[in-house]
Amino acid sequence: MGDMIASREEQDQICRVSPSADDDTRQARTSIPAKDRLAAPPRAKRAQVARACQRCRRLQKACSDSRPCRRCTKAGLADECSGLPVQPRVLTRARPVKPLRLPEMPTGGDAKPLDFATSSPLINISLPISPQAFTSFARQSFERKVDLLPPRVVDYCSKRFFERLAPTIPIVTPEYVTNLRTRLASDSEAYCVHLGLCAMVTLQVEEPGGKFFGQSIAAENNAAYGWMLLEETLAAHRHITRRSNPSLDSVLLVFFIYACHACLFHHSQAFFFLREAATLFILIKPETLDDTSRLLAERLFWVLLISERSHAIRYRRPSTLQVTTNGFGLSFSRDRNVSLSGFRCLAALFRALDSNFITLLNQESAPGAVPVNSFDELELAINTALNHTCPSDLLPTQKANLRVTQLWLRIVLWQLRLRLGHLSEQNMKSSRTYHYPLDVAKDLALSTRDLPVQSIQVHGVGITEKLFDISCAVVNVLARVPVQMARTAAEEDLKYVRRLILQLPGGSTVYDALLLKHIQQTLPTMAAGLEI
Repeated sequence: MGDMIASREEQDQICRVSPSADDDTRQARTSIPAKDRLAAPPRAKRAQVARACQRCRRLQKACSDSRPCRRCTKAGLADECSGLPVQPRVLTRARPVKPLRLPEMPTGGDAKPLDFATSSPLINISLPISPQAFTSFARQSFERKVDLLPPRVVDYCSKRFFERLAPTIPIVTPEYVTNLRTRLASDSEAYCVHLGLCAMVTLQVEEPGGKFFGQSIAAENNAAYGWMLLEETLAAHRHITRRSNPSLDSVLLVFFIYACHACLFHHSQAFFFLREAATLFILIKPETLDDTSRLLAERLFWVLLISERSHAIRYRRPSTLQVTTNGFGLSFSRDRNVSLSGFRCLAALFRALDSNFITLLNQESAPGAVPVNSFDELELAINTALNHTCPSDLLPTQKANLRVTQLWLRIVLWQLRLRLGHLSEQNMKSSRTYHYPLDVAKDLALSTRDLPVQSIQVHGVGITEKLFDISCAVVNVLARVPVQMARTAAEEDLKYVRRLILQLPGGSTVYDALLLKHIQQTLPTMAAGLEI
């Protein structure tokens, strides 16, 4: 036993040899015979100090008897070196969290996201000292603002949600909202879900400069009121109790926050909350849900999957949700609600875009040699996704979203094939030729001319970005590839798409200027002819 102990001590010394030591020195130390290693002198014990200074105790580092100690002197903190006793820490569940004093939200149509790094008011938070405290904030630190969310606002926003958003985002039902209303006064999560829903409707559906409640709401216009609702929602979300088994309400809350940030062009914040919503959904235990909640969770799963994969394609982000997550996604076909026919088509568009496709698209790994026919099944799934329903069963909002999204995904697949060298003008399939985006633009103009512009506007900035991507692909083709078709027809289709972009969220303020800049850089001779 003594030999084993001595040997382990010497082995510890060998393991502590500096990485910068040369190989000869390391070999000499490891080649010492065992009998010689036993005779080696024992290591000197580290000097113990009766009372370390406050700084060394906090850093859990060795201290010296002299004051100021050598560590503080070397760090230039000799004046602060003290040997006074340190108050012992008392482990509690969580320290009281002081209410946050945040800068006032900007109002008006020109509202911009706040820059907390340059805001003058300071945020003073006592950090928790236990692992549980980091995920369990004190509820008493959040107080509801009086009259911020009156019953008439809840009624109006709920009605507008089911009229305008529910056909493509069917994540709540009137019965579920009624149940939330009964818990509004006593349940914080129910109140937060109402806040998020009303904020999303106000920011995405209503006109920013309008004021649909007149003087009863203390806000300059809808945009300012939406900011106020979002601020309240974020404050409530920061201080709501986290659970290892999230409820459906908690996931809905985070999704509504994601949707609000997406409406405000806060792409990084939107992705942050989208990932949080997906993570919370993965932690849901299906067996704890009642029948109604299980049905809504199934729909919410597809909304999250569609949003995550769309965000992954548009901004080159990773995706996490799979069709088998928590057992959701496989039983979607059992929900035979007629009003969900368009939503099923939307799910079919994104179902085939698995993580392997996202990885290849985002260039997260070296693709190697990709066969030319690798994406034939994916292309077939995208082209036939809308065949599962009759056009008469779809609302204008569903038609607009489905058609634009399908054409956008065709462009995404075409761009990937272009990068991999799979295109050729001699190919029998037009989707594998260089001029294919011109065919897509023509289909887009034909399929959206008869739709009310409001049915396209309601989908927010996401649909504007898809049209922008299609337009840029058309411009690139017109500039780089000799097209054997009438150039005038292609230019007219491009003009139409640009006029449409100007009428959509973010079109006149962001994306039209970007499109014009791209045209001027790529097609300088055609820029004047594309003026509207």
